[in-house]
Amino acid sequence: MMKKLSQVDREALERAVEMKRTKASLAERKQIAHMLAEQPWLEVAKFAAYCCQCDSIRPKLWQPVPCWIDDVEATLAAGDDKIYGYFRATKLLKRMLAAGLSRYEPNPLAALETAEVLPSLPP
Repeated sequence: MMKKLSQVDREALERAVEMKRTKASLAERKQIAHMLAEQPWLEVAKFAAYCCQCDSIRPKLWQPVPCWIDDVEATLAAGDDKIYGYFRATKLLKRMLAAGLSRYEPNPLAALETAEVLPSLPP
């Protein structure tokens, strides 16, 4: 049984798809269009979020991005895995979730910067 997407997750996934449909290279735009025609929207949206996070975070090829992390507490409890990057991605995901962001946020660092600045601004 699939867990229902939260509104925050749905919005982040929609933005990721839109970014890949409109702001990516021609090859990436064609790829997303083809995928949307052939595969379930959620699978394509998660792929788009992964691609956007890779574009913005720029991990090494073998390192995960926040949307790949399944178990935050277990990964943090395992400690720093150095070059493998799971610990680092999990710490970033924990910050994102604490700020009310989605694990699928296309540009986590920029979104975190905005989320962390806005609460301190006067109303």
